[in-house]
Amino acid sequence: MNLLAKLEILAVTVNNEDNGIILETASNSQYYNHTSHPLTTLHPKDKNSTFLVKLEGPLSTPSQVQVLSKSLTIPILREGVGETSTANFCLISGAMKLNILSALAGSTFSATFVRINLSPKDLSANSIAPCLGSEIDPILPQNRATDADEVFLPKQGEYPVWYFFYGNLAMPETLIERLGLDESPTYQKAVVKGGILRTWGRGKYKALVDGDASARVEGWVYEVGSEEDEEMLRYYETDCYEVARCDICMVDVGEVIKGLVFRFVGDVD
Repeated sequence: MNLLAKLEILAVTVNNEDNGIILETASNSQYYNHTSHPLTTLHPKDKNSTFLVKLEGPLSTPSQVQVLSKSLTIPILREGVGETSTANFCLISGAMKLNILSALAGSTFSATFVRINLSPKDLSANSIAPCLGSEIDPILPQNRATDADEVFLPKQGEYPVWYFFYGNLAMPETLIERLGLDESPTYQKAVVKGGILRTWGRGKYKALVDGDASARVEGWVYEVGSEEDEEMLRYYETDCYEVARCDICMVDVGEVIKGLVFRFVGDVD
């Protein structure tokens, strides 16, 4: 799926508090200008965020984005072709966004930023991290690679890969809608080790967080077949969650497998 299609289909969260933010929503695909003053300090929620900046005006090329953002390297280019339009973007960090806003202060040009509201996935090749469970310390020798041949599973780019679901993703209609499935998905009953269920958003959302070694959460396991499908699920869960390794017990067969889960990273109720 191309970039513009993702922006149209997914309810991408956009930072609409800054000057020069033009918001394109999934419901109407229109742009809306916001005219408050540009930021001079990095907003806390932008610190670890990634953004797309549209290539136009004084930001028409990746090289121009590099200069205004004070980046040491040329930003990654993302090309998108939608049904009715085309556009090019660069991937930038929150700090780069701040530098662009500062450079454009006083200008009549309004830059377009879109927050990439995506669950981070950074599975270490040298340790078990990140892994569900409060008693699992990836720094300890038993949780780190002792030689070049040792492999921690699942690997970063391994597909298909098993995911443990415990909330809305455990409902077939959610996967059918998000992944564009032609038939109902196949789940298997499962239990994940080392986690406990809490809530956030005043009880509106479920949050799986680290628990002790005896903690268990019941749910379902689903085999995600491709990186594209996984990315759609990461957009759905947003950056309020991160992808973590976990041990999953398949209830019907009694087998324990290495899989992944969306672990909540914010403040619980």
